[in-house]
Amino acid sequence: MKASSGKRWHRFRSRADRLLRHAPLPTPRLAWWTAGGGAAAALFGAAGLELQAAVVWLAALAALSAADLARLPRASAWSARRELPESAEIGREFAVRLELTCRTGLPLRVELADDIPDRFDRPDGRSASGMLERGRLQASYRLRALERGRFRFGEVDVRWSGGLGLWRKQAQLAAEDGIRIDPDLSGVRGVLASAQDSLLVDGKRIHRRQRGGTEFDAIREYAAGDDIREVNWRATARSGRLLTNLYRPEKGKTLVLLLDCGRQMGVELDGRVKLDRTLEAALTLAAAALRQGDLVSLIAYSSRVKLYIPPGRGLEQLQALTRAASGIAPDYAEAGAAVGLGFLLQRVRRRSFAVLFSDMDHYLHDAELLPYAAKLRKQHHLVLMSLQNPALRELEERVPETASDAYVRSMAASYALERQLLVRRLGSGGVPMLDASPDQLATSAVSAYLDIRDKI
Repeated sequence: MKASSGKRWHRFRSRADRLLRHAPLPTPRLAWWTAGGGAAAALFGAAGLELQAAVVWLAALAALSAADLARLPRASAWSARRELPESAEIGREFAVRLELTCRTGLPLRVELADDIPDRFDRPDGRSASGMLERGRLQASYRLRALERGRFRFGEVDVRWSGGLGLWRKQAQLAAEDGIRIDPDLSGVRGVLASAQDSLLVDGKRIHRRQRGGTEFDAIREYAAGDDIREVNWRATARSGRLLTNLYRPEKGKTLVLLLDCGRQMGVELDGRVKLDRTLEAALTLAAAALRQGDLVSLIAYSSRVKLYIPPGRGLEQLQALTRAASGIAPDYAEAGAAVGLGFLLQRVRRRSFAVLFSDMDHYLHDAELLPYAAKLRKQHHLVLMSLQNPALRELEERVPETASDAYVRSMAASYALERQLLVRRLGSGGVPMLDASPDQLATSAVSAYLDIRDKI
């Protein structure tokens, strides 16, 4: 086929598609009534009876059909408006409202279907129906996003029929809208809603161990891990409970979050992409630091630096981090520690608490990790966070029943030993690594931050 004929064929198909999407459609009622009239005519003819009654029926049906079609409003009489939130969290339902208006006073039966992005789940189905009264129809439904990012909603498909219900017209109404899908912020909300002397992370309360401050702040009940030297014995004697002093910590310290966005972070772990897990933990840690009055910065990288947010404080900085996190996606390229840590050394001169969220497979095979970590610790305090794979832990603990099971278990144990050796090697060099399960990642990161921040 020549190029010119191919273009003509494409234009023909486009016009045919538009015609099919906008052409009037006969309803099942019209088909049944027409079939009934035809069957009656055939029976009358077979019996040798007059066909006049059947002909009159079909003529009347044709007239009613034409009148019904003529009374239906045109597509140009319709307009659609969609209401949806500016942002929503991944995995959480949110409401979408549609409002249709039509320049007609006739009551119409309306079916509508919204153009929903692929990575959304609609529990109650894609289409809805209702009656247009006084030229207006409102409908609502709920959606749940399965992926982070920015998504566009397209046109609204509408079909309408009149009082006789013999014909149905259809149209696609413009209603372009967008929404930002953020990570799961339940951990962030827990931190922001925490009491003054503690932080609530993933349902667990972490008491803040403020050893570095000098200004007295409050008294609370002693918790495991508190400095015994800060026990307020006079208050303890009066209340009969062991109480400890709290001191207001120095504010304005800097936390730098480094996010590995390489190929390994696009792998699913427990039904979620690894990068989503680390993003949620990083934002929870950011909320904890901002609540302490510290500055927070973000560096996202793979084979290059994808995003840098300079240090800032307060709720505005948390909102900026959240907005940026919605657009961060894993790359197909391998991430290099030299990229992220090298950028940190160049941009952040002030001594800071840096937390790198990555994957153990990356740590094990990145030859530049140890040299850069040793160089970085001279200027910053670095902590490495790694995600454990629960499936590997199950393989390691499973009792083997066959030779194949024993081999799999030995391989899992060998891999676990490699992880432990790397953790010890980095720890002996002054770089702590926390190898945490997905549901403990945020808690481990916040606990490490609270323990170390006053030493910076």
